[in-house]
Amino acid sequence: MGKSTDTDLHDDAGDSLTHEAATWFAHLLDPATPQSDYVRFRHWLEADERHAVAYARIERLWGQAAAEPRQTGIARRTALKTAGGVLLLAGIGAAWTAGVRRPDFSTGTGEIRIVSLPDGSTAELSAGSAISIDFHNTGRSVLLHAGEAYFTVTPDARRPFVVEAGPLKAAALGTAYSVAITPERLSVVVAEHDVRVEAHGKRLDLTEGDAVDYENGRLGTITREEAEGRLGWRKRQLVFLSRPLGDVVAELNRWRAGRLIVLDQALSDRRVTAIIDINDIARIDRTLEQGLPVTLTHYTPLLTLVSARH
Repeated sequence: MGKSTDTDLHDDAGDSLTHEAATWFAHLLDPATPQSDYVRFRHWLEADERHAVAYARIERLWGQAAAEPRQTGIARRTALKTAGGVLLLAGIGAAWTAGVRRPDFSTGTGEIRIVSLPDGSTAELSAGSAISIDFHNTGRSVLLHAGEAYFTVTPDARRPFVVEAGPLKAAALGTAYSVAITPERLSVVVAEHDVRVEAHGKRLDLTEGDAVDYENGRLGTITREEAEGRLGWRKRQLVFLSRPLGDVVAELNRWRAGRLIVLDQALSDRRVTAIIDINDIARIDRTLEQGLPVTLTHYTPLLTLVSARH
């Protein structure tokens, strides 16, 4: 039998193999799985080289989601995209490795937390987010490790307030703004007053209602259309306007238990528009299927595959 590749898994037979592999993977996640099932799994794995390819693909996607990379934000993009899927880290605390600064504050899946900072400012952390702070006599620094945070800044002309996310810095003396990390980009949205954004020597001055993204190694142009919608999570509403489905799935993985995995890159890149109420987390999957051209296949509460609706 010739060597199989991931591209062999995109026809009908490949879809069937993917579902078989996902079923086995989900079953083996259960610590109560009997030893006899491991024997059956080994027989299935060895019966056809394509079985091993399909299983390795599911395992690889899961593994990349479970391990926090050493670099933050946009550095994850290549690993996630080349895997042919879109994933988001399921947790913050357990995955931090040596050499990476541990967060001072973090949130879990579906959690929003408002933190009071030493200077009287506040940080509102979205789900699956983490920050570290470093406040001293001449400055106030916040490092966004993951997710998104909305900052309401106490004015202090002597100590600029700077939020760092990967190569991006967003500085303000006194204002309200959000900084976010997604698998595809870094983002800044200004709700009040002015913020200066810098990355790789380029500077942009944003004012109230402005938003800007950093992606593909550079700062984009300032936009105003989506600024309010991007902050919808603060009212427990997720707003996506012509966004890649992969972005939507990655965001939802911060709000729902388990992981959604999009195996088809073409589907992941497809742009969709959706408004999702996150007050009722249990209905998120149903809302996805009703509002978008996708089918969700659940293997366990931990693993759900997203495919195009036929």
